[in-house]
Amino acid sequence: MLSAAYDILKKDAAELIWLEAAFDLETAKSRVKELADKVSGEYVIFDQRAQRIVASFSAPSVRV
Repeated sequence: MLSAAYDILKKDAAELIWLEAAFDLETAKSRVKELADKVSGEYVIFDQRAQRIVASFSAPSVRV
């Protein structure tokens, strides 16, 4: 059975909040873009195998 290798996390004031996992990096990046379109903030992708952050995204606040 395959296990998801990448965790998607959102940066909060003082912590990282786990949102979901993905099987590959491209899927994780795509999913972060979808999440960032809905909720602004900073997101990171953590590689469980390498035990490090492999991508970081910042979605600006939308001003109306």
